[in-house]
Amino acid sequence: MKLARIAKPLRFLQVRVKLAGDLNADLESYARYYEHVHGDAVDLKALIPEILTAFLQADREFQSWSRSSGSSHHRRPGSSSSNGSTKAQP
Repeated sequence: MKLARIAKPLRFLQVRVKLAGDLNADLESYARYYEHVHGDAVDLKALIPEILTAFLQADREFQSWSRSSGSSHHRRPGSSSSNGSTKAQP
């Protein structure tokens, strides 16, 4: 599983999106998979930001562009180090 265990509840920024039925079904299935792997149930509201974070961190072209463009962005605690490993959140 590419998604590491969620260390603690996250603060939320409310964002409203409409998901196609098949995407919603896939997210619910992924939440069941997360529970199977980690032994903890996870709410989709906590899962979706983690999936987005993992996606952005895994996108090498975006990471390269972000570094070269000098864009200032804030890294979340527990974000990947330069070698791609995930740090544990305090």
